[in-house]
Parts: sequence; structure tokens; C-alpha cells
Amino acid sequence: MKELSRLQDNIETFSNDEAKAVIEQELGKPVSELFASFSEEPIAAASLAQVYRATLHTGEEVAVKVQRPGALSTISKDLYVLRRLADVMQPLIRRFTADETDYIALTETFAEGLYTELDFRNEALNALRMEELLRESLQPEALERIVIPTPLMSLTKRRVMLSQWVNGVKLSTLPAQEIRELISIGQEVFLTQLLDIGFFHGDPHPGNLLKITEDAGKLCLLDFGLVAQVPKEDRELIISAVVHLGTQNWEALIADFQQLRFLAPDVDQAALVPILQRVLGPYLRGGGAQAFKNANFQALTQDLLKVNLEVKFSIPPYVSLLARSVATLEGVALQGDPQYQIVAMAYPFVVRRLLQNSNRRSFAALRELLYDPQTRRMRPQRLATLLQASLGVVAGASEGTRSGFIDFDAVPEEGAPVKDVVRFLLSPAASNLRPLLNAELAYGLDLTLRRTGRRLRTTLQDLLQPRLPLLGRLPTLPAPPLLVPVPRNVEGAGAELFDKGLAVLPAEDIFEAVLPALGTAEDVDFGTFRDAFQGLGIDIGDIEDLVPGVLRAAMRAVLGNGEGAELAEAKPFYNKYLCTYRYKRIYIYIYIGVI
Repeated sequence: MKELSRLQDNIETFSNDEAKAVIEQELGKPVSELFASFSEEPIAAASLAQVYRATLHTGEEVAVKVQRPGALSTISKDLYVLRRLADVMQPLIRRFTADETDYIALTETFAEGLYTELDFRNEALNALRMEELLRESLQPEALERIVIPTPLMSLTKRRVMLSQWVNGVKLSTLPAQEIRELISIGQEVFLTQLLDIGFFHGDPHPGNLLKITEDAGKLCLLDFGLVAQVPKEDRELIISAVVHLGTQNWEALIADFQQLRFLAPDVDQAALVPILQRVLGPYLRGGGAQAFKNANFQALTQDLLKVNLEVKFSIPPYVSLLARSVATLEGVALQGDPQYQIVAMAYPFVVRRLLQNSNRRSFAALRELLYDPQTRRMRPQRLATLLQASLGVVAGASEGTRSGFIDFDAVPEEGAPVKDVVRFLLSPAASNLRPLLNAELAYGLDLTLRRTGRRLRTTLQDLLQPRLPLLGRLPTLPAPPLLVPVPRNVEGAGAELFDKGLAVLPAEDIFEAVLPALGTAEDVDFGTFRDAFQGLGIDIGDIEDLVPGVLRAAMRAVLGNGEGAELAEAKPFYNKYLCTYRYKRIYIYIYIGVI
């Protein structure tokens, strides 16, 4: 890609007279008739064109992009040389390495994109299409911070393009703090292009990213001459591959790479797994990533290229352009944050797509991510991590604490507010998660109710135990048996009574049947369930203490002496727990009612 990029970088500027001649040839009128004013020198110069600032006779300020004279013939000659070079080099590369990349197709794809870019009418149409797609896909708060200059189609021809003038400065020239603030929106826009709409900007270099000077906090995107499309199936596979990489499911990751056409169908998986573990392992949790201070996308790309020497590996043409775009965007971000890692920063976005996508592949990847293959139960801690990540809260995201690209098990110390989590669960963005969550939520609530119920019984027994002066507590009398409905068709003693659907059972047996004690495995599950809720900002331990504590204080206030003092004892429980959790319980009850 470095060699291909030189075609666009090592060309001298051309004169203003030549630029005006191109304008007059394309638009059919003298420059003086077209514009009330026209800058004497170009405002910006690039490999294929120069940009001037002008004012129409209507008073509208515009940017005038003029193509370099003779650009078509010059680039055609260079591309011919590159094509012949690819013919010679590709057989040699395949003979001496395991690289299966079709460099001929790669060169032809680049040439096709370059020829398309030479017709400015395509660029104008791409800008209009991108603006429309982003308007449909971006959240309103993100959309408000993005500006795409509107092209004037009536004054745009093959070699001349007019668009809305925007006052701005290059992102790469800003102080580090401003770069960090604006790159976050640029990242959101790029990931939306890549994973949502499948139509992405192929050249987000520093000159194409501007900070709007009139309206602070807005990012301007320029130059849509080079764009690429990602098929829907490939977008789904990219998300699936991220999940399999994060869970270190190397066999499934290899299958994703095969469907993405990175690997041949007949690749030796047994030989490839240790290679992937060696190359990708350091970028994951527990893989020694602390030693990778510069573990960014460019470093990852270089490590992946080394795989070409050991296994058959191919790069589809559009992926090369995608890799270039990601590396370019990350390069801009690194100027504002030397520890920036675009894959790590993209993690919350990928999680949201995973939770929202309704396709079978995403649903399967979500199940694999959440469920323990041994116990077949959901990992509550991982659920809490995903929910927090979907709201943009990621553990270790602060500067100086990043330990790798992906960690699906790290719950942030300070999570998003519980009301935001519940609002997310009720939104369309969590449509893929809710079917999985229903059974797990019921199971977790059952464990909590059983523990709380048994603690409540102990409290009642303690409060209602008879006492005599000087003698203290008397033995507790057994509860009387109760007539209760029971299942039919029960064999054994008393079967005739069971057949009628009624039975007289000891109260203790009824209690044990309704609220049985938690077994060892259930105690472990409750612990993970409690940890998950703590990750969401809810302390189940407080909820467990709520009912027995308030009941004990209230009973003592009614039955004992010093009623005022006992009521004063009950008040802190009310203030601490009922008031604190009032809004949380409302949100939870609404959620349970909806699902």
C-alpha cells in the first residue's frame, strides 16, 4: 500500500492559469462569469487536485476542486507499470512464501477506485449518499457533531467540483486534548460506516478531517472520492470474529477467517491454532499485553503479515483499503493519545452491534460469549461487562491502564447508572439479549427470594419466640399442619389424599418445598449473580438486609417497650434502603413486566 500511495503523494502543484482553464472547459463559462470572487492561490493542494475558495454571484461561498491537467494519462501509465509489476511479483511471492493474496486483483481494485475518483461527479454522489446513510444510522447526538459539505451538482463536472465552503483546521494540527475529543466522534462515524451501513470512507487522512471553527465540537469529513463497500455477510463475520478472538475460540476464529476469504478452505487448523495463539495472544487479556505499550492496529497488522511466511493467507481487495483507512485514522488519533488503540476503543460499538443484530450468526456469537460451556449457565459477570460496555463504560479505558485490545470479563469499578442500564435493556438496541436474559433473570430472582425468605423466617422465629421474666426464652412450639393443594398422581403413603389435590402437611415441609435451601452449586451461582448486579450498581446484599431489618425494627416497636426508640431504629432502614432503591425497583419491575 505504501507503493500505491506514492502515486498520490509525489506530484507537484500546477499553476492557477491551468486551473482556471480546466474550470472554463468543464463549466463552459469564464471564471469571472461563474464567480464574484476567486482566490488567487489554492487553499489546499493534493495529488489529484487543488482547492480554491470562491464566492458565487448569489453570495454563497464555495470550495472549488480542480483536477490536475493530464492526471488521467499520467496515472494510467503508472498503473500500467504497477500491473506489470504485479504480474511478475505474484508468482515469486507465492513460490517463496505462504502468501496467497491476489496482488493482481488488489492492483486492479485500486486502479478501479482511482479511475472512479478521477470523475468528481462520483465523489459528489458519494458525499450525498454518505450524508443520507449517516442520517439514518447515527444517533442524534453524534449526527449533530458531523458536517459533510453539500456538493453543488449543477456546477460539478468530471474535473471540477463545487461544494459548500466550511471554515476549519486540520485535525492533526490541533492540541492533543482537542484531537482526543474529536477523534471519538470520528471513530463512531467510521465504525458506523464499516459495520452498520457497509459504505466507508477509504481515505480518512489528516487533510480530510477538519475541526469546524465556527461551531466548536464539530468534525468535518471531506473527499469521498475513494470509498468502498463491505457486504452484509462480511460485516456480520467481522463482529463474530471479534467475539471469537476475545473468547480465544481459535477454531471458530479460523472458520470466520475462512468465510471472510482470509484463509483457504483446506487450511491445516491444527498447525494454525498455535500460530494464532502466538501472534494474537499478546493482544488479549492474560496474554502479556502489558508489555505491548504500542499495541495498536498498525502493530497488529505487522504481526499478521508475518503469518504469511507460515500459512496460506490472503487479503481480499476491499480489506486492504479497510486496513489502510483504520491505520490512517489511528495514526491521527495517536497524535492526541500515544496509547490510543482503535480496536480497544471500538469494543463498546461492537458490543452494541452484537446485542442488537437479529441475525443467526450474531445470536449464536452472543450465546457463546455469555454462556459457560461446562455449566451451560450464563456468566453474570460477563453480562454485566457487556451491558456496561454497550453504554461506553469499559474497565481499564483510562490512560495508562490499558492491558490489551479485548477483555470480556473486566467489570468497570464505576459503572453506568442502573437507570441507564435498564433503559438500554428496554430499547431496541438490546433486542438480541432479552430472550436470553428472561430465564437467567428468573433464576437469579429465585435464588435471591429463597435466601431472603429463609432469612425472614429466622427473623420471625426470633421475634415471636415466647419469653418469660427471669426464665428467658421458651422452646418454640411447632407450627400446626396446613391443608394445601398438591400435585395429583402421587404414589406412596397418602396417595388417595394426593389424588384429590389436597394434603395436610407440616408447615415446615411446606416452607422447605416453597423456599428450599440453596445447594452448593446454587450458592456459587448466587455469588456470581450478586457480583453481576453489583457491576450494574445494585447491591443484592442490601436488598437481602432490607426486609428482615425493617421487620425486626417494626415488630420491636409494636411488641416491645420504648416504641419511639424502636421506630427510630426502623427509620434508618427505610431511609437507606427503601428510598435509595425506590427508583431502581420501579425500573426493574417495569422491565420484568415488559419482557
